[in-house]
Amino acid sequence: MSKTKNQANLVQELPGWDLSVAFYSSMEDPQIEADKKTLNKLVKGIAIYRDTIVELAPYELSILLVKYEAVIQLSRKLSYFAFLYSDTHKDDMEVSRFKSKIEEEVSRAFESLGFIHFELNALPDYKKFEFLNHPKLQRWISWLRSLFVGYWSLSEGASFIINKKSLVSSSWDRLYDETCAKLKFRFKGKTLNEAEIRAKMHSKSAEERRLARAEMNRVYMENAHIFAMCYNMILKDKSVDDELYGNSEPVSESLSHNHICKEDLLAMVNEVTDSYLPISQRFYKLMAKLMKVDHLNYEDRNYIPIESSGKKISWADCVQQVIQAYASFSVEYATYAAEIVNSNIIDVPTRKGKTSGAYCIRGEVPYILLNFTGNADDANTFAHELGHAVHHLLSAQVGVLNDTTPTALAEVASEFAENLLFKQQLANVKDNREKLALLISRVQDMINSIHRQIALYKFEERTHRERKKGELSTERLNQIWREEVSRYMGFDVGEDAEYMWMEVSHIFGKPYYVYSYAFAGLVVNNLIKAYENWNENDDFQLKESFDDLYLDMLSNTGIEDFKSLLEPFGIDADDPEFWANGLSVITEYIDEIEKLAKSEGLL
Repeated sequence: MSKTKNQANLVQELPGWDLSVAFYSSMEDPQIEADKKTLNKLVKGIAIYRDTIVELAPYELSILLVKYEAVIQLSRKLSYFAFLYSDTHKDDMEVSRFKSKIEEEVSRAFESLGFIHFELNALPDYKKFEFLNHPKLQRWISWLRSLFVGYWSLSEGASFIINKKSLVSSSWDRLYDETCAKLKFRFKGKTLNEAEIRAKMHSKSAEERRLARAEMNRVYMENAHIFAMCYNMILKDKSVDDELYGNSEPVSESLSHNHICKEDLLAMVNEVTDSYLPISQRFYKLMAKLMKVDHLNYEDRNYIPIESSGKKISWADCVQQVIQAYASFSVEYATYAAEIVNSNIIDVPTRKGKTSGAYCIRGEVPYILLNFTGNADDANTFAHELGHAVHHLLSAQVGVLNDTTPTALAEVASEFAENLLFKQQLANVKDNREKLALLISRVQDMINSIHRQIALYKFEERTHRERKKGELSTERLNQIWREEVSRYMGFDVGEDAEYMWMEVSHIFGKPYYVYSYAFAGLVVNNLIKAYENWNENDDFQLKESFDDLYLDMLSNTGIEDFKSLLEPFGIDADDPEFWANGLSVITEYIDEIEKLAKSEGLL
């Protein structure tokens, strides 16, 4: 796409994804029904193994696991297609019903397969030892180990109940998504969708930012009865699951899946909250000084108060920037990224009926959803999601059952990719004010990923605990949100922003996901420091280069914990200074912003 082309044609020229690359051509594709029949046939073939696993020879278990992987792959093919297709047709009830039907059929297929996990977990020690040490089963060694020490101590009956009600449970998240997709925002005589009104929060005009925030708050308030009900039911459903699983705390399930101990989480959360004053609050006060105001408003948190080019970027420019940033780190890394870009698996533009935000699904064909509007931040978002995609390509190589990368490690790849783009942009800029704008944008991203996400985690913690005593009113949810967000920002965000918790999709669809961003951000900051010191410190003179070790790390996130993954880089995650070391990167950037602003006469 030429830089000189009219911006009005931008959306029409943006590429969409082709779901037939890995899935199906449409909802009417006859292969869907054929795959459903194959899935049911496979499930029936596996069902005959019930109550026999303790008697199986290793080679017989290997046959069972091959069949089980085939079931997972086929069910993902059906489910992912329905999910992705639905996310670009949120305003079509027929598509919504199609997705629901697929989910129900896949769930039914899996109802009879839970015995595999429970019977393996219940094996006597000698049988576990036999399976773990047999050559025929080494392909699944990581998955087997996780099962033998893992999370399947609840009864099969309780698991059946959880699985059975999961479709009903997910309906509340579905209602939230569909409601968001239909929201209409009025802005200066135009009607905008959620992605478009969010973009207005980045406007250079303080009045436009204020109008956008006020309109978002108004529309969320009008729909508060739906959002508050959805969230309350999600909280209640989580509480029921926790009782069935025997979880002592709402966060326990997330910690188990992330292979993180509660002590590490608390250490991180405490370190981040202790840094509210010296980092996030200091930064927002600095931004207020640059804006010549007493304090920021909520809508100003992502505003860059430095005159810069701020020009729109084309999709071609965005791709070029990101691929070049990847290549500056590793040609192999950039090659994987380019392969993804050229595979027709990215849906780029914002449009009616499309879900807001951005994401990447896991697997060997990692589809990416964006809502590209041509803003400078869109390049950062693309670098983030493409980082996920490359990670998924690499981690998928360990096999379907072993590829269980926890969410906290999944965000490491995306956060590291963002840093690569930032470093390239910083190296290329010559003007001090442009550099200042870049640094401010980077610190905003890091505070959003670390401090803001911990504020959201604290919101989740409080709401999950309070819900046990009864349903939470919209007013109470607003109050908790306002308190936690105001605490990290250092000023009261006000009643005109108290409904803004309703835009945070993760608390609806993925409870206790948000702390993963902070966790990953601080792990990445430690990796950044190690990378910068790699060729200067004799301790790091290893046989492999940093980029080779990094790609190896991404390949093994499903089979190793975060502490062992960091060891080859010379990073000790048990060091009491580990989390503080990660936060110090932000402090250094804020120091540089202050220094540059003074040299430019802005302070």
